[in-house]
Amino acid sequence: MFVGRDQEIDKLEALHSKKGSCISVIYGRRRIGKSSLISEFSEKKKYLKFEGLEGEHTDKQIENFKNDLAKQVKDKFLDKMNFSNWSEVFEYLTDYIDKSSKKIILVFDEFQWMSANQTRLVSLLKKIWDNDWKKSQKVHLVLCGSVASFMIQKVIKSSALFGRIDYQLCLGELEPIDIKKLLKAKRCDEEIFKYMLIFGGVPRYFELINTSKTFSQNIEDIFYKDDSVLLYEYEKIFYSQFREHRNYEKIIKFLQVGPKTLKEVSEHLKMKSSGGVKSYLENLEKALFITAYVPYNKDENSKLKKYKLTDEYLRFYWKFVSPKKKNIKSMKGRQNIFQNQVEPTWDKWLGFAFENFCLKNAYLLAEIMGFSEKVKSFGPLFSKGDKGFQIDLLYERSDNTITLCEMKYYNKKVPLTIQREVDKKVKLLNVKKGITVEKAIISQYGAEAKLKELDYFHHDITVADIMNCKL
Repeated sequence: MFVGRDQEIDKLEALHSKKGSCISVIYGRRRIGKSSLISEFSEKKKYLKFEGLEGEHTDKQIENFKNDLAKQVKDKFLDKMNFSNWSEVFEYLTDYIDKSSKKIILVFDEFQWMSANQTRLVSLLKKIWDNDWKKSQKVHLVLCGSVASFMIQKVIKSSALFGRIDYQLCLGELEPIDIKKLLKAKRCDEEIFKYMLIFGGVPRYFELINTSKTFSQNIEDIFYKDDSVLLYEYEKIFYSQFREHRNYEKIIKFLQVGPKTLKEVSEHLKMKSSGGVKSYLENLEKALFITAYVPYNKDENSKLKKYKLTDEYLRFYWKFVSPKKKNIKSMKGRQNIFQNQVEPTWDKWLGFAFENFCLKNAYLLAEIMGFSEKVKSFGPLFSKGDKGFQIDLLYERSDNTITLCEMKYYNKKVPLTIQREVDKKVKLLNVKKGITVEKAIISQYGAEAKLKELDYFHHDITVADIMNCKL
């Protein structure tokens, strides 16, 4: 079932409808729905799709490309042909395009594998594009990949394709309202949201949910049995991203305990901060596994910048799945590990996961509160030496207002006692004259009656509000 992605489809459609050839580059982590987006866009259009093979050399990539081509163009002689290089492949493809009366979408999926992680194919594409495909005025080339560092550095920023790319898209997670549609609203908002604290907005993961089972039963099936799909997902999404995966893994494990500065990560890896470590962090950020945050009142180059593990699946995996992997394999699903060992102890983790979600989805929350168009900047408040964040989310607005957000993931309504905690945080702000400080509470069920009567909070946001908002 395909849901959401309306803006992305509209942009691709608008580009495709223009006269002339064009290039789109789409990248994003595995399972995020890149192929589904392209299939939805390409429906009822003329298109050819080719997919790279992970870990194979150029000769195998060419053979696989030829086989895919033969199946789609239905040329019985193509099976007997042997292409020795990409130039011969593209020569055949160009001839096929010239004979077409319609604009053709050419999809090169998992492009980093197709090019064998080298730039030679990118350079060749530049030549064939300039000399043939662009002049034909009937090619929409879509380069798609799941290794963000390659797609950004070797494709988007390459000198070969400079000025030739018409649309580039880092495909992000689905919005909560679209996740709700994906599950056909067969579970309550609060339960669907709890899945999001583990899965984020990755559509493939939600396809694993059996809506006739409870939350606990599904998590048990999806993670805690020897044949569980997401028990082995980590290796698929992580190791394929990075060649030096051991150092990347060390960083992920280190960030699992809390936000860290570049200096702290460097000391942990016992490497100099300039160069290698910074490159590792940048690649993890491009892959959308981590996020860099600076204090809301500092610029992007601040030395106080902290890196936070923000991918929901990785956060859950390293905290609750990896440590129990041996038991899962040995027990072969005969023991309810999640229900008996994880669920009774994970309330504190859920609170941190909720804060992580709110920080990642700050613009969605601003939209709910009605000031998204007035946001100048947002982020946490912290100082040098802080182990975490003093305030997780603050908005600086263009209407001389600061909005301070307090996030609480309770299984009940937020009690009156929260007022003291928020008052302490307000005192941390060094607010200039003429600036209004608004206070917002973001929780599962909202404020209790006595707290509402005080009219203390300017905004009272619930999970139901989050699940039903559309950006």
